[in-house]
Formats: sequence, structure tokens, C-alpha cells
Amino acid sequence: MTFGSNKASSEEWPVSPMAHLPFFSPAHRGFIEEFRAWGEHSEPDIAHALSQEPDEAIRRLVRLLGEGGWFARAVDGSIDIRQICLARDMMACRHDLLDYAYSIQLLAALPIALHADDALKAKCLPGLLSGERIGAFALTEKESGTDIGSVMLRADEPEPERFTLSGRKCWIANATIADDVLVLARTGSGAGTLGLSMFIVDATQGGVTFEPVDLIAPRPFGHLSFGTCAVDASRIVGDRGLGIAVAIDTLERCRITVGAAAAGFARRAFLDAHRHALDSAQRSKKLSEIPAVRQILGDMAASVNAAQLIVGQAANEMDQKGARMRPLSSLAKLAATEAAQKTVDQCVQLNGANGLVAGTVPEALYRAIRSLRIYEGASEVQAAIWSDAVVSGQVL
Repeated sequence: MTFGSNKASSEEWPVSPMAHLPFFSPAHRGFIEEFRAWGEHSEPDIAHALSQEPDEAIRRLVRLLGEGGWFARAVDGSIDIRQICLARDMMACRHDLLDYAYSIQLLAALPIALHADDALKAKCLPGLLSGERIGAFALTEKESGTDIGSVMLRADEPEPERFTLSGRKCWIANATIADDVLVLARTGSGAGTLGLSMFIVDATQGGVTFEPVDLIAPRPFGHLSFGTCAVDASRIVGDRGLGIAVAIDTLERCRITVGAAAAGFARRAFLDAHRHALDSAQRSKKLSEIPAVRQILGDMAASVNAAQLIVGQAANEMDQKGARMRPLSSLAKLAATEAAQKTVDQCVQLNGANGLVAGTVPEALYRAIRSLRIYEGASEVQAAIWSDAVVSGQVL
């Protein structure tokens, strides 16, 4: 289920208001106009994809985004996190599954673009950027949760430059459809973060099986098991034993874009609640004329604006490689996702019983927003990172 229409629509795509913040350039504002034009032109194809079951829908959406050149644009030259944020904000406000398709594919492509050697880039990036191959990013294990240092999946080396992966990864986006899976595995005997390496595993070559997991907002999602999965050392991203650096760098960049998607969800919730308040009446009085409703709408709008500001600041700090980029990355995800959860809940509340009906915009938003406070570092983890930075004087 998606809260975007499954039918081709002449409705204009929403332009991201973030682009008008001082953190963004005229080039960024040109980008959103180009992206909106593509979205409106592609609406029939997007609607057709959304009419399929989630696995097939994501395959089609990834191919559509790849054909449009949007993955290649995201990794061309220096990585522009502000541009990715604008794209995610617009897609989340329009079609949640389109945002999912874009974000998970980039989550797999970015570490390759940033850390792989030229030979590995040439081998693996083209298929991901074109959308011909589906990517996944596999860090989490049931026993380790968000503690990357507790990763137990092993990469043994029975012969030089040849590894065999054994173990399990859990709660992996695109697990049921992935062709190329980035897997963090233990190649050394060290404890904690020592001796972890990032591999690109070709899941189509055998040795990898998946177990689907049904989510409240349906996605291609599940657990991955690695049995007799052989991987050459040439498919290690970055330096052997330093996979933790690849993982952390990727997450610090991408969690800002999660904040951008949250801002898009929140904006869609506000727009729906605002429309409902203007169109609906209670005892011959429009909802928008009731003081309590006006106060809720004002609070929603304030939350959306605050989320956009924090995300824009963090994205700019990351692009400029500023001293505060790491704690601001955590703050962006924490503040925006928490604000979006509240804003979506307010949208449901203003819609009353209709907001609880399956298939309505408020109901679909309510299911879609919940996962953002958990994946790529739960809110509690981000709060701890931010608090440590505050206490140490890094941010103020």
C-alpha cells in the first residue's frame, strides 16, 4: 500500500520547500524542477508499478529511476547529500514506495562509489545505477541489533584471497529481491569493531537464501542466510579489516536523508490535514474555524518547518565536511523522524474515524512513518550520539 495514487494523475508533484533554505544553491533549485518534471512525466509508469505486489513494484521502480539517471546523478563526482535529501523529501511526500526504492538502492551504491577501488566500481556500480540489479545493505544481526561491533557473521579464508561467508543477517531491506548485497562480516579474530570487512556478495550465484518478513507497511524485506557463500577478496569494499569505517561513513550520510524522507511524510500529513480542515464542517462550522484545530495545524506546520531546517543544516554540514557533520547527522534523523511521527498522528486525529480506515492517506502514512524511527540507527541511539556531542562541547 502506498499513500500516493495507484492511478496516473495530473496532480502536480510537490516541490520541496527545503530548496529555498539558505543551505541550498540555485543548482539545487534547478534539480528539483528537473526531478518534478520527470516525476510528472513518469506518473503513469509509477502508477503501474505501484499496482503490483511489493517485490515486483520495487523492481520496476528501481529500473524506472535507473533509466531516468537518478542513481547515477546521486553518485556522480562528489556525493551531494543535499541533492539526495531534496529527492527523498519530494518522493516521500508523493509516493512512499518510490522513496523506498530510491533510498535502499543508494544505500547499496554509495559505499561502492565512495570506498571501492576502480576495478570493483567498474564491475558492480553500472548494474546498480542503471537499475538492472537490485541492491541491499546487510549489517544487522538479531543478536547485535544496532551494535555493529557485535557482528558475528564470519568470513573465513580457506584459501588465499577466497572467503566463505557463514551466518545470518536480519531485518534487511530488499532481502527478497536483491542481486548484490553489501555484507559486513568478521574476517579477523579481533573483538568489537576490529577485523570487520565489507563484501559485495552476488546473491544470484548461490549460497544465499532469504526468509520474507511481513511489515505493517509492505516492503521487500526479510532475513538473509549465508551458507556455502564463496566471495573473492577482490569484492571487499575499502580495506580488509576496516569495514566498520565503510559502514559508519555510509550510515552518517544516509541517516540525514532519512530525516529528509521524514520531513516529506510530515509535509504530506500536514497537507492532508489542512485540506480536510478546510473542506470539512462540524455543526455548520468548518473545522479550520475551531481554535483547537487551528492550533494543531499551526503546531504541525511548525514541526515540518523545523524538520526541514535541521535536515538542511545537517546535509550542508556533511557536504562541506564541517566539524559538526557527525552529530548533526544524528540530530537530523532524530528530530525529523520524531517530529514526523507526531505530525502524522495529528493528521490521523484531525481526520477522526476516517483516519483509521485502511487505504486512506492518514492510515497509510501512519504505517509508513513508524519504521523511520528504528532503521539506520534507532532514535535512542541518535539521542545518545547527540547528547555526547553536546556534553563534550562539539556542537554549541
